[in-house]
Amino acid sequence: MIQKALLHKNIYFYLLLLLAASLPFSVFATSLFQILLLMNWLIEGQYREKWNRLKNERGFWVYALFYLVHIIGMIWTDNLMSGLNDLKVKLPLIFIPFLLVSSGTPSMKELKYILTAFIGGNVIASIAVILALTHIIPLEIQEYRNASLFISHIRFSLMIVMSIAFSGYLIFIGGKLQNKWIKYILVLSFVWLLMFLVILRSLSGIVILILLILFIAFHLVRTVRDPAGRFMLSVFILFIPLFAILYTGHAIKKFYTVELVTPGDVDSVSIEGNRYINIPENEEIENGNYVWLHVCPDELEREWALRSDYPYKGKCENGSFLRFTLIRYMTSKGLRKDAVGMKQLDNSDIAAIERGIANYIYLKRFALYPRIYEIIWEIDRYKLGFSPNDKSLVQRYFYLRAGVSIAGENLWKGVGTGDVRQSFDDYYDQIDSPLRPERRRRAHNQYLTLFLTFGLIGGIVCLASLMIPVFINRKWGSYMTIVLFFTMTLSMLNEDTLETSSGVVLFGLFYAIFTFGPDWKWKEVGSKRSSSEH
Repeated sequence: MIQKALLHKNIYFYLLLLLAASLPFSVFATSLFQILLLMNWLIEGQYREKWNRLKNERGFWVYALFYLVHIIGMIWTDNLMSGLNDLKVKLPLIFIPFLLVSSGTPSMKELKYILTAFIGGNVIASIAVILALTHIIPLEIQEYRNASLFISHIRFSLMIVMSIAFSGYLIFIGGKLQNKWIKYILVLSFVWLLMFLVILRSLSGIVILILLILFIAFHLVRTVRDPAGRFMLSVFILFIPLFAILYTGHAIKKFYTVELVTPGDVDSVSIEGNRYINIPENEEIENGNYVWLHVCPDELEREWALRSDYPYKGKCENGSFLRFTLIRYMTSKGLRKDAVGMKQLDNSDIAAIERGIANYIYLKRFALYPRIYEIIWEIDRYKLGFSPNDKSLVQRYFYLRAGVSIAGENLWKGVGTGDVRQSFDDYYDQIDSPLRPERRRRAHNQYLTLFLTFGLIGGIVCLASLMIPVFINRKWGSYMTIVLFFTMTLSMLNEDTLETSSGVVLFGLFYAIFTFGPDWKWKEVGSKRSSSEH
């Protein structure tokens, strides 16, 4: 009997290990490991003990209200199939905590290995991305927002941020692991993932990490007794946001620093004697150069045909019009858009234009500035009166406006669990939205989504059900709880984080571990550390 119980306990631990490691890779794999965990739970038996654990965990029953509100929301939904699908997607939010609470959360020692497996999974996934970006493995990545090979780019960046925070704890705060080589690997992982987050160009991930570092540093500075150490930490805290503000300001200033053009600088004909198109009142710019100056379409079309099989009046691989991409790209390099300028493009430039890359700085694979430039360009482009389509930040404004309108019209009970998608479709049709049908998406704000789905009271109950168990179990001061909530709650400002399978499994697993498991102290010493690991 003891041997059987030990077997199931080991299976339980290793399946959690695999579940954590598979998070950055595959929704199918995470689903498979959850099914295997359920099978192990059922075969193990001991249902009385499991029920007693659940019964005595008050926080779990408060947390379960989140899923209960979703079930109640089915009462007034019109689209039952959509509602059932939403319940299925969110099932891990309740299933994983149910499993861990009823089975008993693993020991601190085992949890450290589970976190290490999660970090390792993210390291491997990030290496795969780099291999794809450098064409070592035959997977073509057109843009960095698609740089996650396995799951959503946004969800992957959140996992990277959490992995950095977890590895930081295991290295610097959380006591030694049994195997010293694991600690060496964690140090390398910590450094690597910091660099990779910049390579990934996820501004949301970088902003969340900066704010998280500031919060952790602010907490630590209060515990430092040495005045010199406290002063150094304080300077570090102040330097991070100051640097971020200065860098952003520099990027904006650099974008709007344009070439000084006088009428005498604008030629009417090219060297070959062909007439230029000059539209000085058009304020489109690329890298400080005006797009619609010194454009000679005839020479461009002729020279392009000599360099590429892609038709000049056709489209690039990403669906953009090739001639406009060519003009923007040449402008970004400060070239005149004529035969002379075309001859200054090399084969790599031609290949980039064929792929739809409209500015040469986007070819800088391992730099953050191109992503910041792209956001400024999108906003500037919209201000100039161009379509909001294919501009991620501008589109989010439309999504938020739609969500606020729907929430306001359904203030008290919301639209129901299954009618969110239909409500957005109806709204976009009613206002004749400039967004194309494939760009008409949901709110991209988890808080707003909860309120428009369940109304004011239902939204408050959902948020309270996530927060109250943390206070019931006195985990608000726990390092890992802070990391989880800081990362996830900030991500919910610009994403429907709990509306996708990868997001709910990520939150469900670590919420259960950190809220219903052992406390992750900021500093473990002596016998306290030893006792917590066994």
